[in-house]
Amino acid sequence: MTRHDDVRTVLSGAGFTRDLASAGAAAPAAAAGAAMRTVNMDGRPHLELRGLVSRAFAVRQIDGMRGRVEELTESLLDGLEKEGPPADLVRHVAAPLPAVLICELLGFPTGDHDTLGRLCDRITTVGAGGLDQAAWRDLSTHVTRTVEEKRAALRQGGRADADVLSSLVHAHDEEGRLGYQELVSLAIVILAGGLETTQTAISAGLLRLLRHGDQLAALRENPALLDGAVEEILRHQPVIDLNRVQVATEDVLLSGQTVRAGELVQVSVNAANRDEAVFPDAARFDIARQPNPHLAFGHGAHHCLGAALARLELTTVFSAILRRFPDLRLAVPAESLRWRGGHVTLGLQELPVAW
Repeated sequence: MTRHDDVRTVLSGAGFTRDLASAGAAAPAAAAGAAMRTVNMDGRPHLELRGLVSRAFAVRQIDGMRGRVEELTESLLDGLEKEGPPADLVRHVAAPLPAVLICELLGFPTGDHDTLGRLCDRITTVGAGGLDQAAWRDLSTHVTRTVEEKRAALRQGGRADADVLSSLVHAHDEEGRLGYQELVSLAIVILAGGLETTQTAISAGLLRLLRHGDQLAALRENPALLDGAVEEILRHQPVIDLNRVQVATEDVLLSGQTVRAGELVQVSVNAANRDEAVFPDAARFDIARQPNPHLAFGHGAHHCLGAALARLELTTVFSAILRRFPDLRLAVPAESLRWRGGHVTLGLQELPVAW
């Protein structure tokens, strides 16, 4: 499915499910299986699990993090400036910013962000060898250790609402609202989702701006265009490099063709975001594009939990970069930049910049 309307229909969940087990698909190996089941949950079980953490990611809650996001962004840009041109924006800003913030939000020690980032990089690797089971085991062990620390802190009078992990531990220990493995799996899913996607959006999004000088100039002249620029980056710049597969639970008519119950469908969000019927002149990067109903964060019950946080990070970092580095430019030819392959997410390996 590549048309915007068809992809949106499939993602809405009406007549389709992520639960491929109902279609007889092979189950993932044990180390990754629990997390995959968490990702692919549908219906009431999914809503109940999502409800345990949704408040922490609500727009109002995330807006309360604005000061911290701005403080961390400025600190990271200080490091970039100290490094001096040329400096790698991925290493100094795009990678650590989302990693530190998601660690703080979930309740992992901030000092763990490098280790967790490397582990998440490994578990999102795809290829002929399949999933990296050792990485899944290592990450599960790390998360479990932190969970046990939260359990001990709560027994000693800690606050159940101190962070997301504490809330999940309370929901498991005191309310019986989720199993232990569900707790660990949910933490892994949120952690991985909050790291690499935003890292790519920051670095590759800035590259889009640097390669479209007219758009960058318009944004510098009118900073009020920033929100629209972020939405256009999300539409125009692919982040996820895989197409989701779902299964029809009933006969569904899509663009005049019947998809029979039990048949698998593959949806391309990247193609939907370039649908000319919805986005005229879709290949053009236009920060003033309105309306812009992109599907970068998905749609329906599985709409990205971290959308508000990602938008806050993107607007904050782009605003600060434009203000502090008015002459920012690529330090190498764009054609020489290396893109990471073989992962669920796209990503620049480095982004050398000068000013």
